[in-house]
Formats: sequence, C-alpha cells, structure tokens
Amino acid sequence: MALKEMTQRFTPMLYVRSSMDAVEFYRNVFGVEEIEERTMLLSQVPGMDGIPGADRTVVYSKLQFADGSGLNVAELSDEGVYAKDGGAVVGNNIHVGLQHTEPAVQKAEFDKLAEDGTVLEKLEEKFWGTQFGIVRDRFGVIWESNCYLRQG
Repeated sequence: MALKEMTQRFTPMLYVRSSMDAVEFYRNVFGVEEIEERTMLLSQVPGMDGIPGADRTVVYSKLQFADGSGLNVAELSDEGVYAKDGGAVVGNNIHVGLQHTEPAVQKAEFDKLAEDGTVLEKLEEKFWGTQFGIVRDRFGVIWESNCYLRQG
C-alpha cells in the first residue's frame, strides 16, 4: 500500500556519490518508500539526456517514512553551488540523527549502515539513558543513532 506523501518543515538532503545506489541502499536500510513522482534523474533535465550516466544520476529524490518524516538524496557534484568552494565535501559537514524506540530495530539499521562503512562509535548503552552509536556509511554520511531505553 502506497504511503500518502507528507510534507515536513525540515527534510535532510543528502548529497552523495553514486546517488542511484544510495537511494536503493537507504530504501533497504530503513524500509521506506520512494515517492517516485518526486524523483528526477539528470536525463530528465532539458539538455542533459546525452551526458554519460545521466539515466543513473539522481538530481532529486524523496524517501517517505511511515511517520511522515522524509529523506532526500541527490548526486554530489563539484559543479554549481560547490564550484565556488573548490569542490564538494562528502558527509563531514552534517550528521543525521536517527531516533529509535526499539533497540532491535536500531541495531538492525545500524548494522546495515555499517556494511562497507565505518563504525565511529560502537552502539552501546550510554550514561544518559540511551543506546547510542555513530557510523559513517559507505557513501560518507555520518549517522548518530539514538534509542531511549526503558528505565526501571
């Protein structure tokens, strides 16, 4: 059953290399639905259809979670807005926070994000009452995973 698209005020936009693979990866990790009518490939941009790989380069995509939150993924480029800064930088300028209510779901997602990535801080119980860990995924995006544990 297709989810009804919801709009949220703030939506993280992840610019990554190999954007088509990233969209599929995040769909798998989080079990989310791609709002396909929101996905645009470079080949759909006027005048860009002849560029090699344009049919596998995501200009914009929207992944919709059941709770209404969303995640956008697009190709990281050294052109456009990045050109003035000397090129794009992958993943070190923002961490994406993940909030969980079930430790088992948190661990499953954390482990999937860590596949071909790097665990920066292993997932473990912390003094502030959560299970917490940090992972840099295979696309260079840093995820801080947090799950409040039931007390008492």
